Amino acid sequence: ISGVGADKFQNTPPPFPNGNQTEGDRNARIHESDMLNRDITAPGSILALGLMYIKSGNVSVASILKLPDTHFLLDYIRPDLLALRVLAKSLILWNVEPTAEWIDSQVPSVVQNSIEFMRKAAAKAVSLGMGMDEEMDGNGDESKNDVADFDPQAVRQANAFIIAGACFSIGIRYAGSANRDAAAAIFQRVMWFLELRDNKDVTRQVQRPDLTTLTTCLCTSAISLALVMAGTGDLDSFRLFRALRWSCDDNVSYGTHMIYGAAIGLLFLGGGKRTLGSSPEDVAMLIAAFFPHYPILSSDNQYHLQALRHMYVLAAHDRILESVDVDSREKVCIPIELSLPDTPECIQSSTPFLVANNSNFVELRTKSDRYYPIILKTTDWNSRGTMSNIFVKRKPGHLSYLQDPNALRSLSIQAGSTNSESFLKSIKMMSDDSVLASFTKYFCKADKKGSYPDLLPEANSDFLRYCNLVANECMQEEKSEMLPLYLTLFRLMNSRKQQTVSNVWDLRILRTYMRRKGGLLP
Repeated sequence: ISGVGADKFQNTPPPFPNGNQTEGDRNARIHESDMLNRDITAPGSILALGLMYIKSGNVSVASILKLPDTHFLLDYIRPDLLALRVLAKSLILWNVEPTAEWIDSQVPSVVQNSIEFMRKAAAKAVSLGMGMDEEMDGNGDESKNDVADFDPQAVRQANAFIIAGACFSIGIRYAGSANRDAAAAIFQRVMWFLELRDNKDVTRQVQRPDLTTLTTCLCTSAISLALVMAGTGDLDSFRLFRALRWSCDDNVSYGTHMIYGAAIGLLFLGGGKRTLGSSPEDVAMLIAAFFPHYPILSSDNQYHLQALRHMYVLAAHDRILESVDVDSREKVCIPIELSLPDTPECIQSSTPFLVANNSNFVELRTKSDRYYPIILKTTDWNSRGTMSNIFVKRKPGHLSYLQDPNALRSLSIQAGSTNSESFLKSIKMMSDDSVLASFTKYFCKADKKGSYPDLLPEANSDFLRYCNLVANECMQEEKSEMLPLYLTLFRLMNSRKQQTVSNVWDLRILRTYMRRKGGLLP
């Protein structure tokens, strides 16, 4: 790949060796010579080299993409290609750190020293009440030589593009991870670009590149922040994107609005149920979709085909962890606890829960007294493209958190209630057992006189209380098959004069069993 070179035209073989290029083969917008135009081939070549050796850690290949360390070499590379070099080098080495120090370390010392020189010169000019040009021209022979050595505008553009490329590298490396350190580092740089754009301070103005460069770098940093926080709906990021998108004048192009709208869309990707992946295929799709060269019009396809902007969908994955009730097949909300490796600290959360990329959870535990406990190993979550549901079973006598947020309607609280209507409604609401529901309907509810004219004319209030206790116990233990046995036991206990030998032996066996189990039978 020869497009990573510095100069525009090189003695490379022409695209038409035979010299039979016709007028129809020539580009109508770009002047073409007989040699290869590396201004056109360099962006694709740089990215192709980075993607070919992605995550390989190949130092020798990464050294080809080294940034220039002198002003002489800096003048031979387009400033926007510096951002692509930073990106491609980070793809190869994959050693991106989510810190502001790492971003600063990507800027060559020659650029840092030049920016610092201009900043000090501006500060001194302000203190002396002189103009910036007067101070730089009249600061002695040493200052004259320093200023003559570089082009200030080229240094400003290089500094801005390198920082934007470093932010984009962090965004690609930590895409969909919701890494707070990475988001904070990018957020700091977005605010720095905003300050360069809006602040009229002299020390800031000397660092400010042209408006087109500044807008491109600001958009690149914003979309990088959205890549990191994709699917999280982060409120601070959302406020920042809304503030950026609010500006609307003649200086704001279609591409600027497009990228800020895309940033907001990524922040709420899939309604908060999806996030971005970080596999090599996902990285390629994200680079193609958010290539840092934005159109002027909706029909502008000169530098980047706008249809490729939709390729981010191929890097989006369902990473939402949801819990489903096995009885009702409805999605429920339950508290969960996620443990981290090599530390006793745990993360408390609740379902639905967005599992970010590069999550290092080792175990998941449900922490609810309304559902039976579940423990899952989560070491394979990073290798999954999508997350599976957690199937939970609700304990009897409890309602879901949506129906009863404060646990004030559980069956244990209503067990002592004398209102048979409310007790019957509670049984129907908390249990799907048809046998238990029928028993409660016909045996736990008397008429206005307190008797049972249809079923048991001799029944009294003791039987009603007994049926309520039996229904409550069978509900909590989930053993509705015990209802016939309980009714038989009550009949035997209340008809002692008509006992048979088999009934007596049944009672003795039952009494022995309950004594062994610690029951309360006499």
